[in-house]
Amino acid sequence: MKSVFNILFLSLALLFSCIDSKDPIPKGSQFLVNTDFSASPNSISPWGAVQAPGFNLGISQEVFRSGFQSVFIENLDSLNENTGTWRQSYNGALPREGRSLKLKAYIKGEDITLRGPGSNVYISMRAFPVEDSNGSTTGRFVTSQNRTLVSGTFDWEPLEITLPRLPEQVDFLMVYLVMGPRATGKVYFDDVTLTVE
Repeated sequence: MKSVFNILFLSLALLFSCIDSKDPIPKGSQFLVNTDFSASPNSISPWGAVQAPGFNLGISQEVFRSGFQSVFIENLDSLNENTGTWRQSYNGALPREGRSLKLKAYIKGEDITLRGPGSNVYISMRAFPVEDSNGSTTGRFVTSQNRTLVSGTFDWEPLEITLPRLPEQVDFLMVYLVMGPRATGKVYFDDVTLTVE
């Protein structure tokens, strides 16, 4: 009986080692750069701001969770229909199709008020191209927008989403840190990671 157990154990070990060897991207691999926005006091590259009228997007060296700075989005106009966004793309090696990816960010809020549908602070991840060669968009986008309502004044807390299965035909990934339309107040983002599950 012991030899049957040993053979079964060795067979399973061999099977799992073969599975891992087919995917050179190990679990826990982190894809984003400058996750704490503190690689340089003069630049948060490769993060980029998507400026929209009415929104103030900036860097704070007074409020941060780690490193020495964070980014923020602020809107004071409750009628503002625009969206304030920070984003970063990843176009390096990807894990095999079907693996899951987790996007996690820490946020801190000051007087965040939501007014109506789509009004929220959220994070998103999109696989590009938006459609695969069959015209399908299924499984290529995930967002926390409709899952967690972010409001009020609060200290650093995590916000995370998971892309449960990496789709096929992905050229690159884009992550977004967002304050949506008609959301007012100020939100800080820090320690943003995109990891293989």
